Amino acid sequence: MTTPVRTRRDEQRARTRHELLEAAQTVFARQGYHATSVDDVAEAAGFTKGAVYSNFRSKEELFLELLDRRIDRNVEALEDVLLSSEAEERPRMLGEIRDSIVLVDREWFLLQTEFMLYAARNEEVRERVADRQRRTRERITELVRTTLADMGIVEPRVPVEDLAQLLLSAASGLNHAGMIDEDVASASGDLLTSLAELLLEAISPAEA
Repeated sequence: MTTPVRTRRDEQRARTRHELLEAAQTVFARQGYHATSVDDVAEAAGFTKGAVYSNFRSKEELFLELLDRRIDRNVEALEDVLLSSEAEERPRMLGEIRDSIVLVDREWFLLQTEFMLYAARNEEVRERVADRQRRTRERITELVRTTLADMGIVEPRVPVEDLAQLLLSAASGLNHAGMIDEDVASASGDLLTSLAELLLEAISPAEA
């Protein structure tokens, strides 16, 4: 099977797309989603507005690409930390993973919240965001299933899908609380550790 040759034009397009995404991330974080225009992103990246539209159909698509990158980075960090640690260390690693994934990233969290409120009122965008959330939940579910199996828990008393949703919801809740309460933000790693330990105790098969 012949591997497709990457042309200089493809490489240039990839570089342009990357630079637009980097600029968009900076501008969105500084100004917010609604206050940022495609012109703002183009200017920050040093390109024309046409360059933006040749790579992204809309400002929404540009932001959704940033959301995808963020999700991928966070899930990959989870995989790297959990799958490379010893089974008995997994609960503690869920707390320490805060060093790999910044649970409380104020600029991004405020930006994402703004976009989510917008998506909640826009059916088409809402479904696209929901699809991303489903894919993320599926990835976390598989990660939890693999992690539990490595720990000898093949048939937990709680569905793995529910465990994954609980962990995602806990992280989201800590983000919300940490935006206002610095004590919660600083304790989020320990709180995740406590939750993981409680879940492991609750889901372990009952001894005969």
